[in-house]
Amino acid sequence: MKNKIKSPMFDQFFQQASDQLKLSFLNTILEQDEQLKEQFINFYLKPKDKQLALTVTDPGDFILASKDLIKTDLESIKFDELDWNDYELAHSGYIPEHEALEEMAEEEISRVIGIHVAEVERYCSIKHFDLAFLYMISIYKACLDAKLNEDYYEVPDPSLTMLNAFENHLESFLPIFKAIQIPEDQLYTIATVLFDQHTELDDEDSSFLLFFEACLYSLIHSGSEASILLDVIEEKNKATHLPWLYTELHKKIGGIESYEKAALKYYQSSVHLALDLLDLYKSTDSNKFRNIAKQLWNNGLFRQESAELYFDVLNPNEDPSLYLEVTLHLIKWNFSKKYYKIIQELMKEEDRMMYLKTLQNDHPAYITALCMEGKINGALLHALHHTNRWNIVETMTPCLEHAPEQAIVILGQKVEELLLDERGRNFYARVATILKIAKDISAIQLQTEVLINRIVYANGRLSALKGELRVVGVI
Repeated sequence: MKNKIKSPMFDQFFQQASDQLKLSFLNTILEQDEQLKEQFINFYLKPKDKQLALTVTDPGDFILASKDLIKTDLESIKFDELDWNDYELAHSGYIPEHEALEEMAEEEISRVIGIHVAEVERYCSIKHFDLAFLYMISIYKACLDAKLNEDYYEVPDPSLTMLNAFENHLESFLPIFKAIQIPEDQLYTIATVLFDQHTELDDEDSSFLLFFEACLYSLIHSGSEASILLDVIEEKNKATHLPWLYTELHKKIGGIESYEKAALKYYQSSVHLALDLLDLYKSTDSNKFRNIAKQLWNNGLFRQESAELYFDVLNPNEDPSLYLEVTLHLIKWNFSKKYYKIIQELMKEEDRMMYLKTLQNDHPAYITALCMEGKINGALLHALHHTNRWNIVETMTPCLEHAPEQAIVILGQKVEELLLDERGRNFYARVATILKIAKDISAIQLQTEVLINRIVYANGRLSALKGELRVVGVI
């Protein structure tokens, strides 16, 4: 039996060993023992005893007093006294007077909030970072509490308007936060006070923490800073309110493996996080991508934001029913031939004919689908009855592509009918566009030239029409 090395001998050797040797030994045993690795991670992440580093004695009093000041400034805005003569629209062109008044009111609100955001910047410049965040909380609460002039109806949703203005200012402020090297005790203080304020709201305001999420993340430059913020999130049980931030902190501390573990727990509660996780799996694991996509889709989550991604990445042969559902969702919002082609591949003909009926009020979509199904006569008849000044390009293009000789007759009839009553350069531009499309089809080039000459002769007084025809090069 081997003799055990006595503790004093170990102490002697350990004290004599260089830090490099100790680190080498630590790396060796960590590589050999998964349990030790886990213990090291837990030790690293273990919350340290910290004290709040506050510039003021009572942060609640500071927030309340500041909020009242900001609220008074917002409520003092006299919208009816704004000088319309000095106001310049943000864009050229005519807009209705009520829209211009609303725009002017929003700019005035943004100006007042901007004055107080400048106070946040001042606190940062003198390194009172805790006061900067306390003042930001004050602005947020003032936006919720301020009662703007109720007689001024041009601000339909005052609280949302004020919060949007504040958010726009914060977005432009993020580069300043990113440049700040904040002391760790102040980072701990900011996070603690912010989360405590959320708790005082009884967690009723679900947008409160999300409003400051980007600001918090912009302060994180290292793993140690990420660990401090993560500790506070877990201590205050705020991970469910900040799932994206929570997982990004895990990534900074433990890499992709740690991020993935956290993301799989919370991805269904944040569209930002869900899209990030899908983006990871898109390039690393198609099976995981499909599983996450299916889980989100079946639960009705983030369909509008992710449907196009699913269409581009998923393989229709692996899960045809899911792919068809995604395609039907996309085509409902924006008809496209590439979507309908998938429907033709994945849906039985009988079901497609039933589906076609749902498109009848979307005339360009219905005509295009009929053409793709080979039902040319039905498409031509629908175009004859439902083509107008607004949709002439969209309704007639598929007809010209699939049945040019018949379509050019209908096109001539519709253009000549519309020109009897319709006017306007936009309408003339659409007429010129569809005639250019027709002329580029070799099978009906001569017929189109005859039609163009007839239109020009019959409408010689319409110089704007001839101008648009010249622009596209058909005369």
